[in-house]
This record gives sequence, C-alpha cells and structure tokens, in this order.
Amino acid sequence: MVAAGRIKDVLEDMGFLAMGRQGNWPIPPESSREYAAVNWSSAGMARTKNRGAEIPTSALEELEAFATSGHDDQLSEVLDIWAWYAPIHFFGDQWGIYIRQEALLILAGRIGGRLTKDKITDQSTAWDLLRSALYALYFHEAFHHYVESFAIRLELIENESRYEPYHNTVHRQSGGEGEPVEEALACAEMLRRERKESGLKTLSVDVRRATRQMLKEWIPSLPDGYRNGVDLVEETSFKAAQNRLSSQIQTARRDSTDKELRWRLIRRDMYRGMCDCRSHTYLVGTGSPSSVGGLCLPASGAKSSGSR
Repeated sequence: MVAAGRIKDVLEDMGFLAMGRQGNWPIPPESSREYAAVNWSSAGMARTKNRGAEIPTSALEELEAFATSGHDDQLSEVLDIWAWYAPIHFFGDQWGIYIRQEALLILAGRIGGRLTKDKITDQSTAWDLLRSALYALYFHEAFHHYVESFAIRLELIENESRYEPYHNTVHRQSGGEGEPVEEALACAEMLRRERKESGLKTLSVDVRRATRQMLKEWIPSLPDGYRNGVDLVEETSFKAAQNRLSSQIQTARRDSTDKELRWRLIRRDMYRGMCDCRSHTYLVGTGSPSSVGGLCLPASGAKSSGSR
C-alpha cells in the first residue's frame, strides 16, 4: 500500500487535486476530540475475549429503542451522510471513512429488530450487533476508496483528470434506473463481503442471519442506484456493473459506447485499494466515541496520512 500523503503530493503536482471543491460531501471533523480511529482488533473479537467490550447502559437503551421501533425509516440518512468516504482528491490528509455513532447505533438496532426482544440488551448480543453494523458500513464506504484508487491509476497512466470529471458529470447527476452504479456496487459489497470477512466469523449465528435479512430488506428501499445493490450480489452481475463503472470513470459519461468487456483483464488489480482504509476509519461523536464500547482506539491527536 502507498501512503496517502505521497498520492496527494503527486496528484497536486499533476493538477488533479480538487481541494475546496468538495461538493456535497460532509466535512470531516476538525477537532481530534470529535472522532477516534476504529480498533479493528477489538472489532474482530467476541465479547468473551475482549475485556473492553462493555456497552454502556445508555447505548443499550438506544439499541433497544431502535430495535423495537418496527421500521427502517430511521436509516434513510445513514449511507454517505452519517457514514461517508472523504476522498483524497477532495480532502487530502483528511481522507478516510467517517461513521457517526448515531449511524452505528441505528443500524445495529435495526439488525437487532430481527432478533427476539430479550436478546437485544444482552451484552454479548449488543456487542455483536455493533460489530456487525460497523463492518456493514465499512464495506460500503471502503468500496468508494477502491473506486478512487481505480481513478488514480487511470490518472497516473493517462495523465488526464478522471475522478473529478466523473463525479461532476456522472455520480452527482440524477439519472435513470440503477444510477449511480457506484452506489449499487457499494451496497452489493455490504452483502458480498459479509460472507468472507474473517472478523465476522466470531459473530453469533443469529446476528449474522439477522444482518443479512436486514440488508436484503433495507437496501431495496433506498434511493435509485443504492436500491439496485441486491441485484449485483452475484459475481457475474457485479463484474458487469463494475465494467460499466470503469467506462464511466474513464469517459465521464453515464452512457458510454466503450467496449466495457476489456476491463475484465485488469479490473481486479485496478480496483485494489491503494491506501490502508482500515487505519483511516473513524467513529465520529459529540465528544466521546467511547460510548460504543471498545470499538475505538484511544485518541492520539493529529491523524497520519500514511499506511501501515
């Protein structure tokens, strides 16, 4: 992996940085007291092996309230508003994945709504619900980094700006059914990666089943693009949509006449994340991200732009 600071410097030299032109993205918090890096070692552990996984009573009460609300409408602003990816092109050293505590608690609660009520406030189950919600949001937002990595590789090879034109003319513009395809693919990743993630193997069977059920019911209720994620879970449809996205990024056109099948030869390598997303994933709160138990590392001041 490459240090994001090095990528930023190269993009700046090439004139491809778009700092100050962030558009509709939420602004990352300025104060280090407002966020904390995710502790992925803790997130991958069952509570029985993690002494720091005690969930505060206030958080348990919120989980129960969201679980028993009976509907998923509260999730309408979770993706890309309460949880979002801040691209290197637009935010430089502030790049990364940001997840508000509210997003984590609401999503965990709605997953818990698929369980029997008496389990929701059990410490072990609550810990599993928070972990599962964290990974689901991470999978969605990490895909946006893979898309930016694809665009960066194109820019380095072709010496042409690709990421900002694509965002201005394709991703941000309202379109037809299935657009933006990037969001559909990101939603598909929430289900696809759940199957394979080693950090989720210690989840209870009930929570994993409830997570899949919740995602399959929730994603189709989302706006255009996002809702098509359930149709792209299988490998063939996912790859076809990814080929289409690749052409959109290169041409900055939604309906490209490009021969999209050519991407299959290099797709896997081109979409590898260039930077370490996990070490740049942050939980954002109103002063104390520790209210979600042991999912946060201790605050350590200014962020690094490097990779591990």
